[in-house]
Amino acid sequence: MQRAQAEASVTQPVYVDHFATTPLDPRVFEAMVPFYNADFGNPSSDGHIFGQRARQAVEGARDTVRQAVGGSPDSGVIFTGGATESNNLAIRGTADFEGDRRKHFVVSSVEHKSVLEPMRWLANNGRTVSVVPVDANGIVDLQTLERTITPETALVSVMAVNNETGAVQPIREIGAIAKERGVRFHCDATQGAGKVPLNMVEFGIDYLSLSAHKIYGPKGIGALCTAVAPKATELYPLTLGGGQEHGLRSGTLNVPGIVALAKALEIMLSEVAEEALRIRQLRDKLKEGILANVRGVSLNGDSNLTIPGALNLSIDGVRSTALLARFQEIAISGAAACGGQSAKSHVLSAMGLDRHRIQSALRFCVGRFNTPEDIDAVVERVTKEVGWIRAQPTFGMSHSV
Repeated sequence: MQRAQAEASVTQPVYVDHFATTPLDPRVFEAMVPFYNADFGNPSSDGHIFGQRARQAVEGARDTVRQAVGGSPDSGVIFTGGATESNNLAIRGTADFEGDRRKHFVVSSVEHKSVLEPMRWLANNGRTVSVVPVDANGIVDLQTLERTITPETALVSVMAVNNETGAVQPIREIGAIAKERGVRFHCDATQGAGKVPLNMVEFGIDYLSLSAHKIYGPKGIGALCTAVAPKATELYPLTLGGGQEHGLRSGTLNVPGIVALAKALEIMLSEVAEEALRIRQLRDKLKEGILANVRGVSLNGDSNLTIPGALNLSIDGVRSTALLARFQEIAISGAAACGGQSAKSHVLSAMGLDRHRIQSALRFCVGRFNTPEDIDAVVERVTKEVGWIRAQPTFGMSHSV
């Protein structure tokens, strides 16, 4: 054991957990820096040049974000502390606005916890929430979704891309269903921004959530994009105070973060085709390497239906917690970061996987700065540690528990 730890300590760390977060792109960092020193003003204090420069930066970023998500000139962008806040504002803000008028909400079974937990809160506080199932690949059942909507439905919430499997949802079709039924549509696009087509106008999206740290920006900044101007948006705020962001999100604006979010989106969209091809090739190399070197591997979902970097698989009889404990310098995970490594995946459960497959699931996501050498290192280490676990005298007795 001591020898294994010593070997691990000299191994070059490799990061393939880009669903959890992404490294800050140097170009994004460069765009942020001036707003920490020279242009440090508060955009709400625009009676002087310092505040005016900050305000100009914020409004320029707002335009960039609006265009990046295919909003109309009248669309709004409300800057938040991240996608969790954006999701809560869309869901609870809608519920508060509706009051006793429409009290029914629709959500998919594979949403992020920052969507499912507000929905649970609503269900415990006088609203009705319907959960729409997914198929074996984690894709929402559109027929069930359509049947679930009623005249009492206030909001449908379905993510663009799943944060465990990378499955891409049929957002355009969902938006069309919602519009036909006169229901507002919220899309958590945290994992989809810059990776899949997103157009609020064409896809009928009323509210769209973003987070910078999933697209090579900093943590602590996000946005809720709205189909109409914020002053006309049918939302009640979660926080009250100075009335920033048209009263929908009070608090001093995070100017460096706002500039960074816009820059990160700009880079994602300008490089999406080239980056997607390269990342998909690396992901396929990773998948093929593990399949070729490790027996008993099952793929969770169809990798042809996911974003390029995503790979979720299970290794027969090898619990992910046991495997991940064997190496800290290879960044992969067994489930969503928000739930901790020991949490059971509600996503894989919704896809119909049994307990053993879920307990042995590994989540990979290849990103912008990964190299072929990184992939070789991951395959080699996973192969080695699976072999070590399976060679233990207790494996035959415990692997099926």
